This record gives sequence, C-alpha cells and structure tokens, in this order.
Amino acid sequence: MSIEQIMPYLQVYGYWIILLILFCGIVGIPAPEESFMVFLGMLCGAHQLNYSLSASAAAIGAVSGMITAYWIGRTLGQSFISRFGRYIKVTPERWEKVESKFRKSGKYSLLIGFYLPGLRQLNPYMAGTSRFSFPFFLVLSAAGSAIWVITFVTLGFFLGDKIHVAYIPLLAAAFVAILLLYKWFKKKNGA
Repeated sequence: MSIEQIMPYLQVYGYWIILLILFCGIVGIPAPEESFMVFLGMLCGAHQLNYSLSASAAAIGAVSGMITAYWIGRTLGQSFISRFGRYIKVTPERWEKVESKFRKSGKYSLLIGFYLPGLRQLNPYMAGTSRFSFPFFLVLSAAGSAIWVITFVTLGFFLGDKIHVAYIPLLAAAFVAILLLYKWFKKKNGA
C-alpha cells in the first residue's frame, strides 16, 4: 500500500486510519510505517493534521499491535512451535537457544527493535511465546513505540520537504547501525 493510496482514507477516517495502519504494520500485515509517519509529520508541518493527535494515534496503534502480537504469541506460539517447528527447521534445541537469547537481550530488542523492519514485527510474538513478563513488556513496548513514533513524525515535520520518503527506512537502519557500533566499541574498550 502506497502513501497515495492511503491519503483518501486519511481524509475520510482521520486519526483512526493512523492507528489502524500502525497496528497492522506491527502485527505483520504489510504497511509503510516509517514512510507513513514521515508523511504524517509533513502533513503536520503543513498544518493539515495536528502533531499531538497524529503522534498519539500512531503510538496507540503501535502499542495495540504489540499487545495483540504478544498475546497471539503467548497463546498460540509454544504449541505452534512444538507441533510444526520441525517443518520450518525449528528444533526444540534451536528454540531453547533463541528463547534464551531473547530473555537476555529482549528488553533492548523491544526498545530499539522498532527501527528494524522484521525485528519490530517478530519481537512481540517472541516475547509472548517465551512468556516474557507482560507488565515489563508493556512498559518497554510503550516506551519504544513512543520514541519510534516521535522520531519519524518529528523528522517529517522538520525535514519533510527536504528528504524523499523512500529513503526513510535506510535512515532508520543507519541510525540503528550507528547505535549498535557505538555499543560494540564501548563494550570492546571496557567502558
């Protein structure tokens, strides 16, 4: 779905469509999340939408998607892996490794994973399947969602007429790569 296809829905349904698009993107239904949020920021900068309402609707949509995916993972995940894992090459040993890694680094993954397409959709399912603490998951998801949404809507608000929307996912990946490199250098140097 492209921005041009979304605009008529945005004009008709307003802030509800923002919530729906972010919800769909998080649960894994293809949606242009980053580009859409930059586009929202551009519309806010042009005074066609309210910044606070747009960012709030986007954050609520993202958190709602995270919660839904978490509960799907929690209720269906373990039985699905047990029953069908061997068909997708997920052995009990492999699953245990992945689950162990998520328990160790899941909190970081939930906070910064929003900036990586794929990981953003996988995280809540993984958290639910591995029985990650729901209250802790909710706090991390809300914080990660808010930071992610504010970043892209604000980017669109201030730089919308200066950057092309197609480059937004690349900028997000570059941001995460810089953050990971910084953490790696910090860890390597013992700081």
